[in-house]
Amino acid sequence: MKILFIAGPTKSSLFGLAPLAIATRAGGHRVVMASTAEVVPTALGIGLPAFPMTPLSFTHLMTVGRDGESLRIPADDADLSTFVGHMFGRLAAAGLPALRDLVTGWRPDLIVGGPHAYAAPLLAAEFGVPCVRHLLTGNTIDREGTHPGVDEELRPELAGLGLDRVPGFDLAIDIFPASTRIDEVTPGQPVCPMRWIPTNEQGAAEPWMLARGTRRRVLVTAGSLVTRTHNFAFLSGLARTFAALDVELVIAAPEDVGAALRDEPGVLHAGWIPLDLIMPTCDLIVHHSGTMTALTALHAGVPQLIVPQESRFIEWAQNLAVLGTAIMLRPGEADPELLASAGKSLLTEASYADAAASLAAEIAEMPLPGEILGVLEDLVAKGPACGSS
Repeated sequence: MKILFIAGPTKSSLFGLAPLAIATRAGGHRVVMASTAEVVPTALGIGLPAFPMTPLSFTHLMTVGRDGESLRIPADDADLSTFVGHMFGRLAAAGLPALRDLVTGWRPDLIVGGPHAYAAPLLAAEFGVPCVRHLLTGNTIDREGTHPGVDEELRPELAGLGLDRVPGFDLAIDIFPASTRIDEVTPGQPVCPMRWIPTNEQGAAEPWMLARGTRRRVLVTAGSLVTRTHNFAFLSGLARTFAALDVELVIAAPEDVGAALRDEPGVLHAGWIPLDLIMPTCDLIVHHSGTMTALTALHAGVPQLIVPQESRFIEWAQNLAVLGTAIMLRPGEADPELLASAGKSLLTEASYADAAASLAAEIAEMPLPGEILGVLEDLVAKGPACGSS
């Protein structure tokens, strides 16, 4: 088979799709991973053939409209959902010309797209190939149909295909254990569960990364998009709070951000580090509600203190809290006293570790990426259905 994977405009979206792409390639099939030029070097770094579908960066897509006008990210949650949907539409529109050229010459047998990659169903409808939606978050809005604003943003492209809305998918791949689902995928859409393998950029391993120390280890991160001007106050506040506790503190952040936090007392490491490498040695992770970060912790059976920095991630974080593997604090609740109290509870109350271990065991029973290749082969043999609207 020839399979085109289409990721979103961030590294995390690439890492979400990567395990299946890597397994498919290892299974003897031909694979190309498409994303923005900004993300392509990361795809190449983890060994995947990569195609730059647009030179536009994530920041540009978020702040500049299709006609070049400057856009302001809305503060209201209801408006933000539609705003983000329009951004996903701009991503698809920007990538379609280059992707269309690629598909015309290469003729993939199957297209796999993340829940934000709306170029995938449009190309599938145009070229008559099956289309798979690879779920990357546990949010209801990502699991069901089309994000608000996408159809409106893609009106010209839809009209060119004789469609009035983005077509559906032939199959959904679900990387979330059943107990974490807020609700089910849209009825009528076949679903294939798959065990996601924690994936990120790698680096040289050091002994301390692979073994527990004498004190409890707490990992703090605000994700790969944090900078000295974006979310730095959030990350540094977390670092100061947990550095004051009797723990071994590891701060996972871009190198320049980590350099500014290395002098905090109790910090073992501050800077870039592969999360999949160090996570099994941690007793707690404190983070911003990044989905790949949360899933990496779930795989390792590590309790989580989650402080969502975007409203769209609150729903799933709250569900993890209900399941007993995490505590969630809304941004307005995340003062040092509450953070420290929640962290102490997660480190000392056995119920959190037990719940995390239970979810890790559930994940370990899910089919590995290589085990679902037969499902994809059957889908290709059956032919497309997602061109219908």
